[in-house]
Amino acid sequence: MAAVLLPLERALEGSGIRTTVPDWPERRRASLAVADLQVLGAASPREIDPPSVDGEARQLGIVYVLEGSRLGGKLLLRRALGHPDPRVRAATRYLSHGAGRDLWSSFLSRLEGSPAVTDAPDEAVAGARAAFALFGERGAHQRGAQ
Repeated sequence: MAAVLLPLERALEGSGIRTTVPDWPERRRASLAVADLQVLGAASPREIDPPSVDGEARQLGIVYVLEGSRLGGKLLLRRALGHPDPRVRAATRYLSHGAGRDLWSSFLSRLEGSPAVTDAPDEAVAGARAAFALFGERGAHQRGAQ
């Protein structure tokens, strides 16, 4: 996930995501993913080239995927915390980020209230599809490497 997350977050920041999502600094997780990799003794992943993140609607589509991944992260967190390897149990900063906070609902309010998304919903969908595709491609690459 870090191979996709890190360049996506950097690209979003370079395109002004803090204007689009004012609480972006509270949502960032790239540094936590890097810290977890270090705990595991894993090498930094070969990062992908991020898609275009120009425009509020496209940005929000990409952030939709990143924020939505927290929901699946809850399941992965439970599995990690039950893992026999103490390094795996300790490498859960990324998965546990935002626990107890209502980040999903507050993001949905921002998404649904965006005039840019109302005016160009296809751009938001394109951003989300691009992010989903990157995670899917990276996952397929990882499965093929095993």
